[in-house]
Amino acid sequence: MIKDYPLYDVPVFKNVKEFIDLVGEKYADETAFLFERNGEDIGVSYEQLRRDIYALGTYFYTVGLEDGDRIAVMGENSYEWIITYFATVNTSKVIVPIDKELGAPEVANLINSSGAKLFVYADTKAKLIDEAKANMAGVETYIPMSQFGDIIEKGNEMLEAGDSRYENNKIDVEALCTIIYTSGTTGDPKGVMLNHRNLAFDTVNSCRNFVQPNGSVLVLPIHHTFGFTASVLCQLCRGYFVYINNSLKNILKDIEKSHPRHLCVVPLFVETFYKSLWRTVKKQGKDKLLKKMITVSNALRKVGIDLRSVLFKSVKKGFGGNLEMLIAGGAPLDLKYAKGFDDLGIAIINGYGITECSPIVSVDRNKKYLFAAAGVPIPNTEVKIYEPNEDGEGEIIVKGDHVMMGYYNNPEATKAVFLDGGWFRTGDIGTIDENGFIHVTGRIKNIIILSNGKNVYPEEIENVILQNVEGVTEVVVYGEDDVICAEVYTETPNEKDRIKKDIQALNDNLPPMKQIKRVLFRDTEFEKTTTKKIKRHAR
Repeated sequence: MIKDYPLYDVPVFKNVKEFIDLVGEKYADETAFLFERNGEDIGVSYEQLRRDIYALGTYFYTVGLEDGDRIAVMGENSYEWIITYFATVNTSKVIVPIDKELGAPEVANLINSSGAKLFVYADTKAKLIDEAKANMAGVETYIPMSQFGDIIEKGNEMLEAGDSRYENNKIDVEALCTIIYTSGTTGDPKGVMLNHRNLAFDTVNSCRNFVQPNGSVLVLPIHHTFGFTASVLCQLCRGYFVYINNSLKNILKDIEKSHPRHLCVVPLFVETFYKSLWRTVKKQGKDKLLKKMITVSNALRKVGIDLRSVLFKSVKKGFGGNLEMLIAGGAPLDLKYAKGFDDLGIAIINGYGITECSPIVSVDRNKKYLFAAAGVPIPNTEVKIYEPNEDGEGEIIVKGDHVMMGYYNNPEATKAVFLDGGWFRTGDIGTIDENGFIHVTGRIKNIIILSNGKNVYPEEIENVILQNVEGVTEVVVYGEDDVICAEVYTETPNEKDRIKKDIQALNDNLPPMKQIKRVLFRDTEFEKTTTKKIKRHAR
């Protein structure tokens, strides 16, 4: 049994307004955000962040909104996006983050569903907004982010003139503060409702479970809860600085520039970084040498000698030179990439979450982690397996103050995901081991039910393929005509015959119901969400 150790100390707060005041005072002169604007690097201190939120929040009182009214925000990751979020919820309005990748019809659908009256958007989205305006009759005010300089100046003038509405606003921690749409953008949208209590609880308790080193790059899209909670709220809670990346095209440039010590990413980024690293090493003709160094390093570690920081210093230069940790969540991570980065001295911290839980449910601890698992529950959270089978596998259910209020205007869907006692049904299948680690094995909606009544989890077979067949870049397993099929995308199409044979060879070690009967290839990558999850049902 792995022994537990004390939780980490972090500032405790009950709502997001209190949070901004707390960190603004505690870390006043420290840098909160760095970003590039017009070719120039801009730094914003915690005190400046607090003042800008006060000014923007004060300005919001001039546009005729009342408590509970909705403000939508859309655009790339940016400082303006972030302060829009905080100014909205801290004036008792409701923020509605909109996926920047959506088209005009989908955007209009979400705006109408939420009832947003104010729409803040990046100037890069101006054309799309103009296209959607005719179908968004409920929006009364549009604010492009390019106007924020004048708006914050106006807000500061109001504050200097004695306007204290923002400062005096009392937050109801149980009141709705954000609606996050997770699916159904072309039909009936499903909006997750979170309040201040949800966000405060999840941030504080996630930070109590483990501590990351200071310095990160905001890579994940912040309209998604994992991106905002892990890469913004949890960073500010510790007084850390965050470099804001606004385009995936600039990731490596921003990493090299800002020298981060940790990154919050989804598994696809971990895989991409790892493959890129080895491609570079191989191109330099140093791959055999690096493999020998890893073998020697691992042997030394077994006798208590850790030289990874010295041996692999040059390897880390491609990641800014200081990278110590990758925090991965959003989907299961292939074991070989976790082990591969650990061999090089870059720790992998795994987590598990779902938007309906704000979103973090579990995360590794610094001295308690397991590569093949998704961490241990954060403090004050209950997690158990509902109706487990003979192997202890069943639906993961969660109880805690981070569990959502429900789905917006959808009582039927809300009722369907709650059990008696306030337990939330995640829809994920998994187990909990004797040390308390959560193992996620699949999604209920993805289960393949064969004619003999047997259930097959496609994610399990996909992991077997990815871990054992070289050359498979992406794979989706599904059932068709009562047989198991694997659809593969490879970056080495000239090796399709060998890949197919290797996949079929796996059947020797798979039970009959899980054996892969058909292998198909596709010419392009699978369609993905903005958090880089494969859209399984959009093959």
